[in-house]
Amino acid sequence: MPEYIINKEAYLKIILHACKYPSSTVNGVLLAQELDNDKSDKIIIADSVPLFHHWNTLTPMLEVGLQQIDIYAERNKFKIVGYYHANERVDDNKLPPFGQKIASKILENFNNNAISLLVQNSKLSPEEPEIAIVPYIFKENQWRPHNKAFSKVVDSTQSSTFALDNNELPNLVSSSIRKKHFEYLYDLDEHLENIELDWLSNIKVVELAFEQNSKSK
Repeated sequence: MPEYIINKEAYLKIILHACKYPSSTVNGVLLAQELDNDKSDKIIIADSVPLFHHWNTLTPMLEVGLQQIDIYAERNKFKIVGYYHANERVDDNKLPPFGQKIASKILENFNNNAISLLVQNSKLSPEEPEIAIVPYIFKENQWRPHNKAFSKVVDSTQSSTFALDNNELPNLVSSSIRKKHFEYLYDLDEHLENIELDWLSNIKVVELAFEQNSKSK
């Protein structure tokens, strides 16, 4: 399997989505840069799109959301490459069955190299920044956690490798959490209540988190 590089925009939105709704299950879709060669050994996860915080089952709105994301991805030269999920309980660190079903749907319909990222809620403290996601890969007909994905210790039982595009990302995102930038991040649920809310690109939250940070340097 290929190497997966997770860009800052993707990681930021995943974590802020979880932080905005700490008592709810949240989920969304991962987008990768389109490559000239589909057999490339490197997949760059360039963005993520927040889906729900109300619904945690397979619903017709999921189909609508995936269709809109697919159109958005094609327009911006991305492709759907996976799924992310955060459970409502802090101590729940497993991808639940309905999350696996959504991930499998993406695997079947969009990308054979699809992955899932599970947020580790216990690692979201802004005081002690650390990587707060665990990848799941589809292996031997089931979704399996890659618990040492970001570790320096090589796990010979897992063939995929994962990395953040910037080692300072946990610190940058923790700063964003402290500044409550998650208040400016919107998902499809919120868009359905107010169609003016930008749930596909969430440009404002990216600008707040990274452009202001670069100006302060």
